[in-house]
Amino acid sequence: MTNKKSETRLQGVRRHLRNGYIILTSRGAVALFGAAMRELAKLVDSPVGVFLAPRDILRDGPRFLREQGLRAACGAVLRQIAAQYDPPLGRRRNQINDPLRQAAISYYYSYELTKPDGVVPSRRPVNEMDFALETPFAYDATPERARSIVAIVHAFYPDALPLVLEKLGNVPGALDLCISTDTEEKQRAIEKICADWRKGKVLTRVCPNRGRDIAAKFFGFRDVYADYELFIHLHTKRSPHGGEALARWRDYLLDNLLGSEAIAGSILSLFDDPRLGIVFPQHLFELRGILNWGYDYDLARNLLKRLNVEIDKNLTLEFPSGSMFWGRTAAIRPLLDLDIDFADFPQESGQVDGTLAHAIERSVLLIAESAGFEWLKVAQRELYPMGHTLLPVRSREDVATHRLKVFQPSLACVDSNFHAYATVIAETRPLLSYPSRNDRPRLTLLTPTVNPQQTFGGIATAMKLFSALLTELGDAFDARIVVTDADIEPDAYALLPGYTPVPYAASLDAEKAALVDANEREGGRLNLRANDIFFATAWWTAEFALAMERERARYFGGARPFVYLIQDDEPNFYGRGAKYCLAEATYHHGDQTIAIINSEELFSEMTERYRFRDAYYVPYKLNERISERLANVAREPIMLVYGREKVARNAFELICAALVIWQQRDPIRASRWNIVFLGEDFPDWLLYPVQNATVGGKAGLDDYADYLSRALVGVSLMISPHPSYPPLEMAEAGLATISNTFAGKDLRRRFDNIVAPDRLDPASLADSIEDAVRRMEPLVGATIARQRHSAPSADSTRLFEPTAVAAQLRRAVASPLLSTGENSRSISASTCETY
Repeated sequence: MTNKKSETRLQGVRRHLRNGYIILTSRGAVALFGAAMRELAKLVDSPVGVFLAPRDILRDGPRFLREQGLRAACGAVLRQIAAQYDPPLGRRRNQINDPLRQAAISYYYSYELTKPDGVVPSRRPVNEMDFALETPFAYDATPERARSIVAIVHAFYPDALPLVLEKLGNVPGALDLCISTDTEEKQRAIEKICADWRKGKVLTRVCPNRGRDIAAKFFGFRDVYADYELFIHLHTKRSPHGGEALARWRDYLLDNLLGSEAIAGSILSLFDDPRLGIVFPQHLFELRGILNWGYDYDLARNLLKRLNVEIDKNLTLEFPSGSMFWGRTAAIRPLLDLDIDFADFPQESGQVDGTLAHAIERSVLLIAESAGFEWLKVAQRELYPMGHTLLPVRSREDVATHRLKVFQPSLACVDSNFHAYATVIAETRPLLSYPSRNDRPRLTLLTPTVNPQQTFGGIATAMKLFSALLTELGDAFDARIVVTDADIEPDAYALLPGYTPVPYAASLDAEKAALVDANEREGGRLNLRANDIFFATAWWTAEFALAMERERARYFGGARPFVYLIQDDEPNFYGRGAKYCLAEATYHHGDQTIAIINSEELFSEMTERYRFRDAYYVPYKLNERISERLANVAREPIMLVYGREKVARNAFELICAALVIWQQRDPIRASRWNIVFLGEDFPDWLLYPVQNATVGGKAGLDDYADYLSRALVGVSLMISPHPSYPPLEMAEAGLATISNTFAGKDLRRRFDNIVAPDRLDPASLADSIEDAVRRMEPLVGATIARQRHSAPSADSTRLFEPTAVAAQLRRAVASPLLSTGENSRSISASTCETY
């Protein structure tokens, strides 16, 4: 093995100076200070890990110091300072997401496939961020109604059964007992112990000594569950393999589930929520370091496949360690209905891992979630050492609020940087979801930006169509805009006053109109309702819409379409590669896609190649503001160029090359003409050696209308099937317009004053420019009327009408959802799956 050559001290100093200079010149002195703090954290502790804000030192510092040590505490403070002054990639941090940063859950995880001993590692929340409800509740938490309840107990050690019965006496109301053991002798002892039970019936059974308490509780009494709405699973647990550390495990679980009448009543009141499936104790603290898949991953995966649930190891592993918990029968019904019997479990030989029983223990919550149920954890403050993770419950409203921290869905991806290409194709960073309890229908626009300086024709069209649909849907639908690729700037918030700014984080989701900055993904979740419908505006947002629909169906069942605004043949923005494939794949979900296609030409092209659930076209129409501001004024020798240097399909380099050729061969006439590049800002030195050219940047509508009113010649290329609006706007305003043809597209059919060279190269384009200038120069000082537009032939029934699309969306949200407990869902929770 070759040893890596270590860096000398001098080389390290030079490296830090060089990096510091780059940060200072590119991001400023404040960012340099933050980067220095990150380097200091690396020296003291680690560059990554938990954070401790300076303002929280007095509150949390002593505990953190006691539990983690001085170096870790100092490192946490330094990391927080670094993140504050030098955010990742140096970008501005939107203050609206401050709650996200403060509440984001961190995880222990390794992409390592197995440990050296073959154990499959798990993703687990760090100890400081693994929350539970504190019991008993600090109010009179009485269940709204009595429910049929059974305690299902496996008593392998009958001598421990009196303690279990004593704890069960704390359950309010009637309680039947179903108790199993492995010999008839033990059964007789159990019946004698239970002779004085007065809260309900007692049923005892002898089960084979296979699968320990798991097989007996689930399958030994499989026929009993149908008679009860709720159950509690218990067993006379001993952990001889765990030594002194686990000696108190049984008592810990019993006390957290049944420690007093108030505790039992508090837990039972939680089941007033019909979507709650399981309540279990927070993990015994001594176990936290070994909560992993062990040797059970393949067993669990194969078990879940039988229930049409696909998992991967990148999902969070959560389960009732110790296998004692309260539950709702409907939540485990899919497991009870499987063809599993005692013969499927191995003979007892003292196994501590790697059996079907261990796999079922780790799968219980996954099964409950797949049936549409949720879970919660509870603990008593005096029994758990990390008291700050126990959330006091003073009212029913607290339960709803604390649920957002306690319930972290095991079947939902929590890794916002999972895909191997997410750092290279940054726009594909996954959006993560959280199930909302708000059932109101909602239309959600997924857009890369809403910032005015980044809003070009495509996004403006998306906002306009989204608003038209919302108007048609009326008060029956809520609205949401989710921005995926840019921090929302203050001027963007000002332009959307009807929307409430909310963080990209799980919440009570009560806003009727919300504006979410989801550019900062790490640690965040997007609220997802049973009746959410998504409106995608670009291929990666269509990927998000499809993924969100998959998540929505997993949480709530049923099927919902999504609206896909297709404004170009996006795969061809890229070379034949990963982006091409990802973009093109979004057009292959026809049954789910209501396609709104911008222009008749693109509609014809896309509907010929792809099948959609429904498809409509949006015809070209001059922007109303531009139309109002066009003026009948004297024309000037101005040439407008739609020149977006960063957008390859606008062929910026080709236009510049053609302009140089024209100017150099016709210098006298060219010297009389001014060239204005519109579309986006860029350094004017990129135009050299084009003469008499200025960069107008992204003009406002009024300024753009003024340019259109005064100019004589326009140049706008679009190397795609979409016509794009600039050449049509130029032509309608009376400019001699030079554009291009493409497969299925010929703008000369729309306006007589549009020309397109037969061959699109610099020389041919220069010829077209020279001819247009020669024809239009005599009109300097004259006025030119607006030109008439000839729309291409198209099926008028496919014309986009908000009324028709809104009617489809209303029908979609009226279609039934699966009730909680139905197990006919086919669920893929694999984080590897990308649409």
